[in-house]
Amino acid sequence: MVDSVEIYNQGVDHMKRNEYELAIEAFTQALELDPELAHAHNARAAARTLRGDVDEGLADSHEAIRLDPKEPKFYHTRGLVYREIGDKAKAEDDFAKAEALGLTF
Repeated sequence: MVDSVEIYNQGVDHMKRNEYELAIEAFTQALELDPELAHAHNARAAARTLRGDVDEGLADSHEAIRLDPKEPKFYHTRGLVYREIGDKAKAEDDFAKAEALGLTF
């Protein structure tokens, strides 16, 4: 039986190949098995945003942060979504939160 993490990893592989629709499907399947898999919410946020669905991406970003407010990557992703929709102030705030929580590149 395939578990949520394995399906999530398949989604990550799709993201690496810029296959956003397939990635979204995989992340959604992973979340059906484990709705609290915060990394899947975050990854789906990125895929949805890259596909142009920024409202859905923002909702997924909020959920990832709600589930794990100490994960700096989630604030970075939400900052990217805010930047995409033109909200520079919120984007900068999230980038600062990500850095304060230890995000390094």
